[in-house]
Amino acid sequence: MPIRLTIGNDKIILHRLFGAINIPIKDIIAIKAIPNSETAFSIRIFGSGGLFGYLGKFKNPKLGSYTMYATNLNELVVIRTNSKKYVFSCKDRNEFIESVKLKNNENQ
Repeated sequence: MPIRLTIGNDKIILHRLFGAINIPIKDIIAIKAIPNSETAFSIRIFGSGGLFGYLGKFKNPKLGSYTMYATNLNELVVIRTNSKKYVFSCKDRNEFIESVKLKNNENQ
């Protein structure tokens, strides 16, 4: 279950009940806000689709294969790296996206 999403000096950290997921900012190719319609018609490959949020591996025609950690489908952010695609829910997602872009520019 995702608890919160934070930005460190060189990575995005998804804090979970058990452990954390770290995404190096230098690995991010694209980050943007998406409407929940982008996740429509998704097939859950592995994970949970409701009780504690949407967690796990999913696939749909629009996004392809992606890993989702979301509790609020109205505040979605997609992050693309060379190897993975992540979908997160994030309160104040526009501020979060701008902060990541700013960090990415600082690290280049």
